[in-house]
Amino acid sequence: MFSIPASFWLSLYFISFFFIWGVFLPFWGIWLADKGMSSESIGLFFSIGLLLRFVSNLTLLPMVSSAQSTLRLLRILGFITVSVFALLLFYNGYIWLAGITLVANFVMGPLPPLGDLIGARLVNQIQLDYGRVRLWGSFSFIVGSTSVGWLIVVLGKDAILWAIIAAALIMWILSLLNLSPQLHDDIDLNKEQKKSLFTLFKRPSVLLFLIIVGSIQGSHGAFYAFGTIYWNEIGLSGVSISWLWAIGVFAEILLMRFNKKLFSNWSIKQMVLLGLVAAIIRWSVFSVSDNFYVLAIFQTFHALTFAVTHLAAIRYISLQKKSEMVSYQSLYAGVALGLMMAGFTYLSGLFYEDLHGYIFLIMSLLLMPVFWCIKIWKTE
Repeated sequence: MFSIPASFWLSLYFISFFFIWGVFLPFWGIWLADKGMSSESIGLFFSIGLLLRFVSNLTLLPMVSSAQSTLRLLRILGFITVSVFALLLFYNGYIWLAGITLVANFVMGPLPPLGDLIGARLVNQIQLDYGRVRLWGSFSFIVGSTSVGWLIVVLGKDAILWAIIAAALIMWILSLLNLSPQLHDDIDLNKEQKKSLFTLFKRPSVLLFLIIVGSIQGSHGAFYAFGTIYWNEIGLSGVSISWLWAIGVFAEILLMRFNKKLFSNWSIKQMVLLGLVAAIIRWSVFSVSDNFYVLAIFQTFHALTFAVTHLAAIRYISLQKKSEMVSYQSLYAGVALGLMMAGFTYLSGLFYEDLHGYIFLIMSLLLMPVFWCIKIWKTE
């Protein structure tokens, strides 16, 4: 079978996956609405989808015990991803829309961590510069969200589905290729690591960690599910909406690129506090402004609300015992980025019809108790 350099393969994998994500995350709600689904149903299925990502991360990832099983699971999930989206070319009744949206969330949940796991192996094998490889994924997110915004203007909202199918097909075909060099089994998820996953819940510091980063990241749920819909309602064009998404991710990329210079002397608490304050300001402005330029300015806060919080979480995880790092990462991905975001998204869906843009103000208010959690949290 054809082989390609492992670092190049990983770059292409992140490019293809995050192109899908750059289309799915901001535009799937609009596609569902175009097919007749209500905003309450969209919020419900987005929140259930997040819950399913939590379940898949905690049930499918522990099945990975070797390099080959990592690639095997990636290939299976990639095939299912392209297959379920392709089904919507033929079936788009309510049951199909709901079922495939949920299945897609379940199978796509472990795809980013699987890429991270492969990257971790390659760091040890070939001294891979993982940060530079991962940046291509963020750039691809921008390309996906921006290009589909233009395609919607020209081809209509069906361009959303076609773009996802095309990128998913490329991702699956890529997964069938061999890596050069092949992955070695020098990083394994052993039984001790798997067993420690649930015992961590007994530690107050872990619970506070999940509440703090989960609340900040979870507050993005309203934006991910209804940001595009709301901006469309207040009269912004598809192109303008695409640029707003691109601005946020570009700010994230810049911060990731220079994070060592910016935050090397910051404590973990200071970083999450910055993310919290930025989130409260960002969502408050989004709730009252319909000016593109004002929204563009505060959309750059994505670098603070998401990226800084994420960097703080990764730094906290890196301070833990090596035997527990995989468990911490699983909890962060599953609980903070999955379960808690599902809760915030579900609440957004319940009240969006009545509140519209003010749902972002609710997100700001829900973040207020996190100040107290940060105050009592012990990071070391």
